[in-house]
Amino acid sequence: MKKQADKPTTHPSLWKGLGGHSLLRGLGRLCLLLVVCHFSLAASFAQATDSLLLARMFNYCKNYEDSISGFKSNVYIKHLYQTEKRNFTLWCVPSMYAIASGRRSFVSEQYSRLTFKEDGELENLRQVYYTTIPHNRRAMPTLLEFITPELYGETLYGDHILSPFNRVNRIFYRYSTAWLNNHQTRLYFRPRKVSNTQLVKGLATIDTETGRIVDATLIGEFDMMHFQTMTMQGDEGARAMLPKFCRTSVDFKFLGNHISSLFEASYDCPITLPDTVSVKGDRQLIDSIRPYSLSPAEQAIYDQRDSLRAKRQQADTVVIDSAMQQPKRRKHNYWKEIGGVVGESLVQRMRFTSEQGYVRLSPIINPQYISYSRRKGFSYRFKLGAQLNLDDNKALTMNTRFGYNFKQRKFYFNLPIRLEYNYRDRDAYAEIAWASGNRIYNSTVEDELRKQIGDDVSLDGMNLDQFDDWKMHFINVLPLNNRLAVEVGIVFHQRKAVNKKGMIQMGMPHEYRSLAPALSVKTRPWREGPLFTIDYERGLPGKEDFMTYERWELDASLKHRMHRLQTLNLRVGAGFYTLRDKNFFMDYSNFRDENLPEGWDDDWSGNFQLLRSRMYNASDYYIRGNVSYESPLMVISLVPLVGRYVERERIYLSSLSIAHTRLYSELGYGITCRYFSMGAFASFLNTRFQEIGTKFTFELFRRW
Repeated sequence: MKKQADKPTTHPSLWKGLGGHSLLRGLGRLCLLLVVCHFSLAASFAQATDSLLLARMFNYCKNYEDSISGFKSNVYIKHLYQTEKRNFTLWCVPSMYAIASGRRSFVSEQYSRLTFKEDGELENLRQVYYTTIPHNRRAMPTLLEFITPELYGETLYGDHILSPFNRVNRIFYRYSTAWLNNHQTRLYFRPRKVSNTQLVKGLATIDTETGRIVDATLIGEFDMMHFQTMTMQGDEGARAMLPKFCRTSVDFKFLGNHISSLFEASYDCPITLPDTVSVKGDRQLIDSIRPYSLSPAEQAIYDQRDSLRAKRQQADTVVIDSAMQQPKRRKHNYWKEIGGVVGESLVQRMRFTSEQGYVRLSPIINPQYISYSRRKGFSYRFKLGAQLNLDDNKALTMNTRFGYNFKQRKFYFNLPIRLEYNYRDRDAYAEIAWASGNRIYNSTVEDELRKQIGDDVSLDGMNLDQFDDWKMHFINVLPLNNRLAVEVGIVFHQRKAVNKKGMIQMGMPHEYRSLAPALSVKTRPWREGPLFTIDYERGLPGKEDFMTYERWELDASLKHRMHRLQTLNLRVGAGFYTLRDKNFFMDYSNFRDENLPEGWDDDWSGNFQLLRSRMYNASDYYIRGNVSYESPLMVISLVPLVGRYVERERIYLSSLSIAHTRLYSELGYGITCRYFSMGAFASFLNTRFQEIGTKFTFELFRRW
């Protein structure tokens, strides 16, 4: 008989009745739920831990930010330059002229004293400098900004690159952590949305218990430089706010040129030099204070230079001619030296400094001083500055500006000579200035002509209302205290008709003069508040061509710097004439068409871009208001690929009320990148659209 198989201990019907498959599914769901809960709790715990760590890191500097004021440190800095690729365009890069030819490797060393002031500014006193670059020149001075990253500040380097270690910038970064041994945590950070030149990525080691940054590695790109910075912070107290060692590698690429640079900075060096020490080119001195040895690559560069110097000195020694018995020396090539200086001045900033003062010359070929606007066309500017120190508290300065407008075919200049006295305590000075003034329009000359000749004669195209304004003023500025300053002086104008022959034919004066005492009072009631200004001029009577007038102007301006490199510019003002005896010109100090603007902030933020030139001189009163908002990350900077290069974005709104017209307004938007600044503007009369215009300026190598 066949043996029966063993039966299960549970009857199949009972197993089925209990819902065996459902029970398995239930157990599976329970296990899955437990796993999900585990990971959710772990994620919540990790997130809470991350938030706690970030809070400790963000709050760490509050305990020591006051103690850093007045802190001093001796710093040794070493640069290694290596030219990987180069071509003729490298000659046009500021500060690169010295390394654009010849050797490809250079070393520079300097010993400095860093002092942190009360206002947070960092003062760098360079005491010893030695380099293998010819004539002790400096290359890529903008790299010095990367010496001391302010990790706990809102910006890492000067006024750019938002720090991931400051609370206000947290919205721009994503963070993740990994626990390490010895109560330390590895913190990783990267831009939250898109990469931008004002943001960095990298990692840092954080003390878990206190939030102190132990070390950090920063990777970013700014102003055509790809950089990677590794910094080790101090151990405790105020020293923990500063690096004790920093190493940065930089790659610069431009039009086929490739320059790599490596520099190291060592802080808290033991040797302290007197503040009066300022030495260049002393090899023995830099060897004696160098805190550690050169690397083999750096030592090889020194050895190569020493070998070349030895050969050059040997060639310059006296060789006795056997026939004439006369000493002969190798002729010095002065023309080559002169050509080098001239060539360098074309593309480089020139500065000659001594104890008596300095002379500064902007590059003659400089794209930064070329600008374009639809109304004015292309313009070119040029600067020349000098200072003569008379004693410890007095100096004579000159800051001349030249310009040429290609559309008007007119050359402009402004030559101020200033005697600064008592400038260490208060910025007091006396100034005399001469300017080939702006093109100005006579508001009533055509009306006067119509009264004389009637409406039958056409005046179109004669430009009889255009005058060139030559101006000279002498003023004395005396700050009474930190909040109030008084300016008194006298102003002379000589306005000459552009169409002199036409004015003579019409029997009209072709030249007008005015001489007026001037008074200006400026006050800033509180430190970060607006600047209020009251200006007054009264024209003195004289000969027939002298004009008498009385003019008042009121102005208030505020530049409010906010968090995350945001800036709000506000300006309101008004001006009016209370006397117009023989004055045909409405010429204001704070509302005028400038042909030699100072820069983006002064020109783009406070003026009208599309307002016709005649409108500045067409009314015996004006009321104006200008608002601009600036931010590094706003609209275009958030666009992938393109937005990574945008440094700043701006929004403009300006309004103007003058006689015989409706309310005039301008709305604009602009961007700044490493290559240029560009803005688009639209004008309106009341709410009716008028026109669109653009403005463009080069920003290439502006910080170099």
